[in-house]
Amino acid sequence: MAKSWLKKVSALLAVCLMLGCFSGCNGKDDGETSGSTSETGETSADAEKEVIKVGYVFNGDCDIDGYSAQANAQRLAVSAYTDVESCYIDNINITDLTDAVNTLIDDGCTYIISGSWLFNNALTDVAGKNMNINFVSHGARVRTVNVYAYTEQVYEGAYVAGMAAAFNSETEKIGIVVDPDMLYAKPVINAVALGSQLVYNDAETVVAFASTGNEIYKAVDALEDKNCDVIISYTESAETVSYCNSKGIKVIGNLDYSKNAEEYENMLMYFHVDHDSFYLAQNKLIQLGTWEPEAFVGTLANGAVSVSDALPAAADGTQDIIDALVPKIASGEAYIFSGELKNTSGNVALQQGGTLKPAEVYTMDWYVLGVTTLPTFIQPNLELEDNDMTIKQ
Repeated sequence: MAKSWLKKVSALLAVCLMLGCFSGCNGKDDGETSGSTSETGETSADAEKEVIKVGYVFNGDCDIDGYSAQANAQRLAVSAYTDVESCYIDNINITDLTDAVNTLIDDGCTYIISGSWLFNNALTDVAGKNMNINFVSHGARVRTVNVYAYTEQVYEGAYVAGMAAAFNSETEKIGIVVDPDMLYAKPVINAVALGSQLVYNDAETVVAFASTGNEIYKAVDALEDKNCDVIISYTESAETVSYCNSKGIKVIGNLDYSKNAEEYENMLMYFHVDHDSFYLAQNKLIQLGTWEPEAFVGTLANGAVSVSDALPAAADGTQDIIDALVPKIASGEAYIFSGELKNTSGNVALQQGGTLKPAEVYTMDWYVLGVTTLPTFIQPNLELEDNDMTIKQ
């Protein structure tokens, strides 16, 4: 499906360039306007033009640096290239999703894009009750009549991160702070472990589960006590990277730090996902009236998953291993979950010569040998704050 999607995007962008879509898609030809002009300067075509509105829902706070804020910035980045209006509601939990979607629909949104994989299952039910509205479901793998399924193999970036972490480790113990609600948390953990074992056969990956704030600080401290000298972040927020940096611990991030990487002198590299092209393609298809529910998987090969270059804190040679591994993953030459894989009990979970299918990777419920998990640091939030459902631009 990825190749089909990319061909469609390429053709679409070519059409947009011919029509001048990137400068407003005004439909002007040889200086002539299409429609008469009123005294206010508004053409009849403009007056009759139907406004298309797309609403986004984000689980996190778009005003605080983190996954949701970066996804919202990507929404804004593509807004200048289409005539589609967009707005969003953030800080939405699963129980708020129906109210948030209804609020956006009442505001005139006919398309709803989920900015969080947390809404995957709940969105299916909401979409089924709003068949006149089209949805894009982040984290979904199966499309429906009005739901476009979008998921991403972020564990490909984690595999590179695991290898880079081990290459920069002296203790051969890699720590990872994980929010278990993140997309494909177990495959990401396993990919980190397998990547680190490319450098050290007996490398240990120690997992600390945390979400935000004090939970993350305690998780990092616990990993440091376990002698982990490199820590990888896989959380919604940037707090793991910030805290590790303040403690002088070598760290790898899972957000896009391209604009501020120099602020983190102990960061080795980072991996992240990009939605710019996906959001742009979705909005262009909506604008042209050719949007259809499909299924798309973001990977290193199509640019949805990205791996940064080695940063100054990384050991000499780190860039070489990144340069060697990334093309092999992107081309399929290096498949992460293949060959003999044992679970943490030492039992063979995948026979030598075997390969896990993507669907089997997505639903992994076991850890590979070399993974150790600490007791969770996540505290239950028994009092959820009410969301006032403010629509933001």
